[in-house]
Amino acid sequence: MIIIPHNRSTTTIQILKSEVNYDEILLEENEKIRNERQTIVNAHWNLETNITDYNEEYLTKVNKEYDNFRKRQYNTIKQYLTDEHKRNMTESQRRQFERLGFLGFSVLGENEGIEFKNIQIQMEKIYSVATIEMDAGRNLSLEPDLNKIYATSTNESLLKDIWIKWRDQTGKEIRKHFINYIRLGNKAAKELGYKNIVDIWMFDWENGDDIKQQVEQIVNDLMKLYEKIHAYVRYHLAKNYNVSMPIDGTIPAHLLGNLWGQTWGNLLTIFPSMQLKPDLPSLDKEINEKLKNWTVKQMFEMSEKFFISLGMKNMTKIFWEESIIEKRNDVEMVCHASAWDMFVMHDFRIKQCTEKTLEDLVTVHHEMGHIQYFMNYEERPTVYREGANPGFHEAIGDLMALSVITPEHLTKVGLLDKSRIEKNLEDLNLNYLLRVALDKIAFLPFAFVMDKWRWDIFDDDDDQDNDDKRIDHMNRHWWELRLKYQGISPPVKRSEIDFDPGSKYHIPAGVEYVRYFVSHILQFQFYKHLCQNVTEKNKLYQCDFYENKEAGQQLITMLQKGSSDRWQNVLKDFIGTSKMSSDALYEYFAPLNQTLTDFIVKNQIKVGWDAKVDDYFIDGPDSSSASKTQIVTTMQIFIITTTATTLLSIFFII
Repeated sequence: MIIIPHNRSTTTIQILKSEVNYDEILLEENEKIRNERQTIVNAHWNLETNITDYNEEYLTKVNKEYDNFRKRQYNTIKQYLTDEHKRNMTESQRRQFERLGFLGFSVLGENEGIEFKNIQIQMEKIYSVATIEMDAGRNLSLEPDLNKIYATSTNESLLKDIWIKWRDQTGKEIRKHFINYIRLGNKAAKELGYKNIVDIWMFDWENGDDIKQQVEQIVNDLMKLYEKIHAYVRYHLAKNYNVSMPIDGTIPAHLLGNLWGQTWGNLLTIFPSMQLKPDLPSLDKEINEKLKNWTVKQMFEMSEKFFISLGMKNMTKIFWEESIIEKRNDVEMVCHASAWDMFVMHDFRIKQCTEKTLEDLVTVHHEMGHIQYFMNYEERPTVYREGANPGFHEAIGDLMALSVITPEHLTKVGLLDKSRIEKNLEDLNLNYLLRVALDKIAFLPFAFVMDKWRWDIFDDDDDQDNDDKRIDHMNRHWWELRLKYQGISPPVKRSEIDFDPGSKYHIPAGVEYVRYFVSHILQFQFYKHLCQNVTEKNKLYQCDFYENKEAGQQLITMLQKGSSDRWQNVLKDFIGTSKMSSDALYEYFAPLNQTLTDFIVKNQIKVGWDAKVDDYFIDGPDSSSASKTQIVTTMQIFIITTTATTLLSIFFII
């Protein structure tokens, strides 16, 4: 440390500042934070793979030590964050000091810091150990039990029962903790000079307001395609389920093949007649049958082989030794799939309770994409060991999966019969595009709502009455947004005693969700760029860049940058533009878009919905008995006479 007496001249002070070895300081501070992250990540790993009181207490202890370390480090770093010092730094030095100087939630005092971290631990624990009791007296866990039922069952009353009970066991129990989480998180934000928790999350985006604006614009851009998919699905659900459908045009949330209604691809396995070409066997069903003869490790080896074919890295020896790729039955564990950088040389891991399904095969590629990112920026300073933005990190594995799940590639790996491709390629591709859209397009409004809801609820304008009102109407606002943006309604009436956002992992885990929205846009931009530049396929959705080393090298160059540059610059260097856009996504789904338009016109299907939250919400009483509280429904399929012209004027107001 350099001590400068107050009576030194300005010139002397400048000389001394210019003599500071910033690289040496950064090397030392980056190594310190790497060591601390190694300790805290290990503690998180131990708890998530074995939920015990001891591991929980140890994580609390480590969290406290980490917060204290970050405060000490900040006191060291802040002396170099003055304008005088910054003028003498390179751009990279300045960027590293600013990142090291960002305290985040560690800014809270010791007692409040411990309380905040413990709230997070408790919320995630409630979610992770939750089970629901069924009539037979069996306790079912989320993975694999409930997810498997939702992916296969056509028993509407069973699906409704699970939908209610899961939310009773998770969100309802988490609600009181979440209110305290908001209070302490917003206090941390204000101590950093920010408005609320969202501003802390947006640090990694470097311009949070711009991201919000881009995301909202893309939601607007995609709504016409989403509403066509929504109308198509609603039409078929009304035909397949012997239940009443809401007269307002919404879809009951428990009928979509997913416990949260976030992805709808399972519907094509549940109802093969929902395919655009229903005479062909369901892709999922055929692939899932073949995967029954695979081991889970083979699924991971298939993913690794794809990355290697691009000239990318093998998984490390430690990866295969330490990863947990199947659910352990001897311990309670967090089953939500995740990838881990342990901040030790070559130590990267995946934790996943893998099932032998196409859905989980895609998840394997997604998580291994994170591992490739970890490995490629491993040599960077610790503060740069992150994605260019969180959405980049989520996009890489999904980018690979877009290539992997093409019918032509699936034949190469033995998951589809070659004769299927030769006889019915055009029809098969339409079914394939619908399958991808039911996951990718249906997901986007859900992803937007996940964080739009938190942006609104976390808002803090220093008016206690307004803050209390937001808290008092948390669940109501959740359903206002789901009705407005997704056209999805609860199967039973809800109340403020319920806390339905808390039934989704990322809410209690405190993980911002806009990263997944952004990744779903970026992956198509990345895909289009690679396919146009390194393959000969004319149709984007048929592109498979397996074994293409040029595509791999372009990816490696991007991944190696980590977060060493602004994400807009990284994006421009990779694909030639710094803006996110839905253009590539629309190009990918162009044949499906036209086919859906033709189908909707031919069958005179109403597109859109007109829902009011008051029809689904009760003030005051507990809705746990709300299965007796009926939603206004009709047995009609909600068909109206329309024309191609009026069809394209789809009802939706942002």
